[in-house]
Parts: sequence; structure tokens; C-alpha cells
Amino acid sequence: MTVYERNRKLIFPFLMPALFLYLLFFIYPTIRAFYYSVFEWTGFTTEPKFIGLRNFVELMNDRWFWRSLSNTAIILCVGGLFIFGLAFLFTAILSSGIKGKKFFRSVIFLPNVIPPVAITILWGFIYNFRFGLVNGFLRAVGLGNLAKPWTGPDYIFWAMVVMIIWTYVGFYLVILLSGVTKIPSELYEVARIEGANVSQTFFRVTLPLIWDVLTVAIVYWGIFALKMFEIVYSFSGFLPKAEIWTSAVYVYILGFGKINPIYRLGYASAVAVVLLVFVMIFVVISRFLMERERVEY
Repeated sequence: MTVYERNRKLIFPFLMPALFLYLLFFIYPTIRAFYYSVFEWTGFTTEPKFIGLRNFVELMNDRWFWRSLSNTAIILCVGGLFIFGLAFLFTAILSSGIKGKKFFRSVIFLPNVIPPVAITILWGFIYNFRFGLVNGFLRAVGLGNLAKPWTGPDYIFWAMVVMIIWTYVGFYLVILLSGVTKIPSELYEVARIEGANVSQTFFRVTLPLIWDVLTVAIVYWGIFALKMFEIVYSFSGFLPKAEIWTSAVYVYILGFGKINPIYRLGYASAVAVVLLVFVMIFVVISRFLMERERVEY
């Protein structure tokens, strides 16, 4: 028996613990969510009442479902556009040979090691109408008339989007930079000899060679944005304001996330199932659109 054959027999025993946990904490709850989505169930009754597809029919006319879904879509698209735009910009700058690359990368990544609740408290002070950094700066430069109650109903959602962009741009910067570090330095030297500037080098050399990394990053962002919960839930205090509800927060609200709980676990399961379907659709479409011939180097 060869070493390869002996090692191959060890694969399954080593995979078993992880596979068991995956089945227990992901696959089984997912199956149960599909099951309860066709029931009227509070979560406490022993006998859920079968109602077929009535939960799904109801959510089609649920304005809070559509509002939370539109908020999720805005975070996904607008937030993702700015996050990856800034990540591309920082990647181009940091991969151009700038001094202090590790320091700047660490500073930009820093928000990702801070707990989301702490980040929301920090931004709560930044947005404070009386002594917050934003309004303080506007008053200092003579633009006090632009000072707004940024956490009020009219502005809180976009204020939260700015916070999300600031928080997560460093994470995707590090992912993109990890792909850049694998590119042979000789390619950049050839580009400089040929007279390419920073932007030309990035779009003609760096971007094609990190395309696979970019694809993974976009898919990961889509999954994360569609199920974003903790940073949204904690942004406006004990109970999130309806203006910033995302689909994941709405699922929690329907279940037990209010001072006077709703306890509609069956309906919440239906919303969660629809959200899972959207996640799967996003992943499939993203992989299809981002698919291209692999560049070898």
C-alpha cells in the first residue's frame, strides 16, 4: 500500500467532524425552515397548522418585506459598488511600490477587528447632531446650514450605508492584495519599461491576474450583504428603526425581535426561505457573469 493510498483512507475520518457540524447547524436548520414555511406556527405550539403557500402569498403583499428587501438590495449594489471601487483604488496605490504599505493596509483593515456593536456606537457619536464629528466639521468650515440629524428617519439609512462602506472596504482590500502578492514582480517591471502608468498597470496587468480572487470576493460580499444583520440591528439602538430594516433583520423581528414579540415563526421561515433563494440566484448569476478564461502566469 502506497503512502497516497494510506493518506486517502484518512480523508473521510478527518472530514467527519466538520461534515457533522455542517449538517447539524446549516443543512438541518435549512430543511426545517423550508418545512415550517408552509405552516402557521408561533414557535411554541406543539402542532403547527398547515396552510400551504399562504405565507408566501402574504409576503408578496407585505410592504415591510419589500422595504427590507429593497434596503438589502441597496446595501448590496450601492454599498458593494463603493466598497470595491475604494478597494480597487487602494489596491492600485498600495501595489504601486508606495512606502509604508503594511501600515496603510493595517489602518484600512482595522475596522474589521472591532466588534460591530462598538463600531455602531462609534458612528453614533460621529453622527450626533450636537457634538458629532460630521456636523462639527460642517460648522467649523462655515457650512453649519448643512448640519443634519443624520440618525433621524430621513437620513439614517444612508448614514448606515456610509458606515458599512467604511467598515468593510479594508476586508476586501486585503483579499485583493492577497491576489496581487502572487503576481510575479517581473510583469510589473516589464510594464514600467514599456511606459505604463499606474492605472494602465492595474487594468492591464493586475486586474486580469486577480480576476479569480475578485470573483470570490464579489460572491462573498453578495452573500454577506444579503444576510447582514448584527451591524444593522445595533446601529439605531435597542430596536432597529424600520427605515433601516434588512431582510435578515425583518426575519428576526417577525420571530421575536420586538418589545412585544410577534412570534410568527412560520411566516419568518417563509421570508428566510425567499432570502435563501435570492442568495442562491445571486451566486449563480455572479459566477456566470464573472466567468472568463483563466490567465496563467
